[in-house]
Amino acid sequence: MKLSDKILALRKKAGMSQEALAEKLSVSRQTVSRWELGSAEPDAGNLRELSKLFGVTADYLLNDDYESDGDIPRVREAEASLEKTEASLSEKTRTLEKFLLIGSAAFAIAAVAFLIAAIDSLNILFVVAALLNAILSGVLIFRYVSSKKKE
Repeated sequence: MKLSDKILALRKKAGMSQEALAEKLSVSRQTVSRWELGSAEPDAGNLRELSKLFGVTADYLLNDDYESDGDIPRVREAEASLEKTEASLSEKTRTLEKFLLIGSAAFAIAAVAFLIAAIDSLNILFVVAALLNAILSGVLIFRYVSSKKKE
């Protein structure tokens, strides 16, 4: 189905006259008539407004392969899918943040424990272990702070 046919069908399905559609888009009735006759095509801004007005994607309007209403990719369905994806990502982000906080706390506690053991036994391996745990704790805290800044 061609763009001109889709505009005509969507306008009629919405129960709008050419005048009403022209008024909503701030164009003349003759412009809408030319779009529906196929002698002219809407510019990008008008395509965006048509897609919002009729609840379809610009891809549907421009793609001649979409023939029927069953082929219409609905804007609302795409937005709902996007919201579900964002919610899932948000939950995963919170889980990662918890991991970063728990991990950094664990490494900090281990660093203190190794430092106490190093002081008690004067063993260089405990000092190295304490330093490594302190560094790992710092890295995890840095990652946590960086993830918060991105929000």
